Amino acid sequence: MDPFAAPAGAAIPQQRKVTLVIDDSAVKEDEIGRKSRTRSMVLVVVGVLLGLGVGFGIGNTADKRHQYKMAVQDGKDIYSKVQEVSKTVDQARTLVKQAVDASSGGPGKKATVDFSSIEQLVAMKRPFSANEFHRRLYRAFGDGVVDDLFDYYNNVNLAWDGFAALGAKTAGNARRDALTKSAAATDGLLNNDYGMVLAKSGEQFAGGLVFVTVPPQDPNAAAPKEKPEGKKGKKAKAEDEGLKVKVASVQGGQEVERTLYTGQELGESFEKFVFIVDKVRSRTILGESANVFGKYRADLNDINARMEKASEVQGRLLKSLGGVASLN
Repeated sequence: MDPFAAPAGAAIPQQRKVTLVIDDSAVKEDEIGRKSRTRSMVLVVVGVLLGLGVGFGIGNTADKRHQYKMAVQDGKDIYSKVQEVSKTVDQARTLVKQAVDASSGGPGKKATVDFSSIEQLVAMKRPFSANEFHRRLYRAFGDGVVDDLFDYYNNVNLAWDGFAALGAKTAGNARRDALTKSAAATDGLLNNDYGMVLAKSGEQFAGGLVFVTVPPQDPNAAAPKEKPEGKKGKKAKAEDEGLKVKVASVQGGQEVERTLYTGQELGESFEKFVFIVDKVRSRTILGESANVFGKYRADLNDINARMEKASEVQGRLLKSLGGVASLN
């Protein structure tokens, strides 16, 4: 008998199986939740950045458009100003040209000082103020247009400075008298030819200045016939060769005929020839009294050059600025 044997008739207990079920739904939901939140945050950040980018682009475009509109408006204003100034510049240019023509002299003309034109130039109001183009937008302008604009502004202002300087040099009776006398001396220098005739005193030669008048030449006149050469033939031939002119020791005085020297053999008949004086090289001596008027003419020609330059640039500006002013 097995003392440890189960008693007869005893019920045998039924074996039970235990199954472990691991539920990871909570873990997955938590991980999924974190991933979802991360994705949402990324999407939000991207959305914000895109919004900022689009907003900046729209704002930048709007700013550029606004700047361009302002530049076009400045172009219209500047075009209107140049149109207004051009009338004054054209008027001043005409007056300067009149003064230059009066000072030129030449054959059949008399060199004078046009005091009336200078007075009108001095009285003209300066067309540009110092800050006319300050703080303007030039975005709608080409580079060449901007350069022309400031070149025009500079030339016009310098020309008006020249008007003021001319006014100071021609103010008062004393200055005007000196200029008038100097103009008369210049007129004589421009309209007269000067020469030198030789004279002999003992063994010494001396030259004397004379006024030379060249008579008009007939292009159909026959050439002078040659004199027969002989003991006196060379002398006669030398005197006959060359242009015959009139000379006088004082302007408007009695004239005598001389032969213009062009390289002939002088011999003993040197007193029958006249040597032309180079007025350009001798202007310091001949035109000493004309120096005041000469300086006046130099100043006037400088102003005239500036006015011509300003007028040239003005034409280009009116055309190019007209294109800017037509923009919407």
